[in-house]
Amino acid sequence: MVVDKIEPFREFYDNIHGFIKVTELESKIIDSPFFQRLRNIRQLGLIDYVFPGALHNRFNHSLGVLQIADEMVVSLQENGELLNKRELIRMAALLHDIGHYPLSHLVESVVKDDAKLKIKRVDKDDVKYKIEISEPSTKKDEIECIDLTGHKIHELNCQLHSSINYSANFAHHERMASLVIYQTEIFKILKEGGYSSQNIQDIAQIIAGTYPGPEGLIIHSELDADRFDYLLRDSQQTGVIYGLFDMDQIIRNLLYDPIENRLMVDEKARKAVEHYLMCRYFFYSTVIYHKASVGFEWMAKEIYSGLMERKLVWSYFNLIDLFKDLESSKKFLAYNDSYFFNMLNSVANGNRAWSHDVEYKFQDEFLIELIDKILNRKTLKLVKEEQKLISIQNKEKLESDFLDSIFKKSIIKSVNIEDYWYIRFEKNIDITESSPYRSLNDTNYASADKDQSIKIFKKQRDSITGKRIIEYLVDDNTSIIHILGNYKLKINRLYTKNDEYKKNLNQHLDQHVKDSSSG
Repeated sequence: MVVDKIEPFREFYDNIHGFIKVTELESKIIDSPFFQRLRNIRQLGLIDYVFPGALHNRFNHSLGVLQIADEMVVSLQENGELLNKRELIRMAALLHDIGHYPLSHLVESVVKDDAKLKIKRVDKDDVKYKIEISEPSTKKDEIECIDLTGHKIHELNCQLHSSINYSANFAHHERMASLVIYQTEIFKILKEGGYSSQNIQDIAQIIAGTYPGPEGLIIHSELDADRFDYLLRDSQQTGVIYGLFDMDQIIRNLLYDPIENRLMVDEKARKAVEHYLMCRYFFYSTVIYHKASVGFEWMAKEIYSGLMERKLVWSYFNLIDLFKDLESSKKFLAYNDSYFFNMLNSVANGNRAWSHDVEYKFQDEFLIELIDKILNRKTLKLVKEEQKLISIQNKEKLESDFLDSIFKKSIIKSVNIEDYWYIRFEKNIDITESSPYRSLNDTNYASADKDQSIKIFKKQRDSITGKRIIEYLVDDNTSIIHILGNYKLKINRLYTKNDEYKKNLNQHLDQHVKDSSSG
């Protein structure tokens, strides 16, 4: 089969993939200030506080995803798939993170949850929505309702991704990418470069995971360019070699299943896929869920929530107002990691006034202390931790409570600490599907169920049809994934404020264990 031709215009040297060649149009996109903004957004949030080399950014990652996506498309085109789609998919890969928030997923999760809480669906088949804004006070019963009907940016968000509006993930970075593409100079660059309105909509939907065809699988699947790049790149930058796998072998053996609209691999690459899945598990359990990484992430989220409660940082509702016109959209350029840290320094130095309200969820003293911890790299203290491999069949153990709420009340009362310094972290990690950063289309990747598992195109043929057998990797009893797919790593941790709090909690925890044993 003939592979689509592209005309290289320029090249970048990347420490992961070597020289990455881009077209003239891609070069114009890269040079735009909205793409350059990604240089100032860390790929891994605050993980450099734990792994100092992890200072790479979304700019590097986006170029890497472009390169890998291109290799995947070429491989599939050689098998007759995705013909005449190379340029479109390359552009979607390049732009896939253009809507990212400061500190990547840390700030995003707070803004997204806030928007989900305040935006209520009016009608399943309508794109009109209402916002219900609750006052911070739990004592105030009145809810101010704001109807967003007519807000052209919010309605653009809804219309572009109507197939997944039920999720209410309006503030997801993949949907914000659509607003950046449509409401900034990016749209003009694409238009002048020969992209039709339909092409641009296709790009937005491929990025958001709402595109119905195989093009979207290059960005959203168990075997996508995004996952491949961040695993290789994050491993290299953190120095944790667990994430290094044989990507080339997987890409060479990529196949497309049109019946189920999914990517699969030839059996020749089965070991490479097994290694890839194991690498993901080891990397996430070592880096993403490192005890200190989790602590810093929790503090950053609490801080942004507290500042948003005081209207000092942008919410989804502020962001959609930014994109009302080309001039206003330029304010988004400043929405990067410096936006977050400048605000923290401003508050810490007393240069930022705010209202004081005893009804705030995040009280002033608590918020100021968290800001001090982030600015001066003061970790939370780990009081207790349990890690266990548990069979997914044992739902009782998977769902069991760690230091239950009743015990929490008694222990806090005994040691006389504030309840917000009794910090629990609980995570069930699927051994074969360790991806905390979900696609917008969460319904497709909500769990590690077999239906979302990788399929293998086997050499063995069906005795009746004579066709080669296609089998889930987890069903192959000769694969290590067949065994590991039945287990989850359950992590339970208790954190607190400082060594003094930790000492007091440990004393009472020990006493609790003794009392339980004697009872």
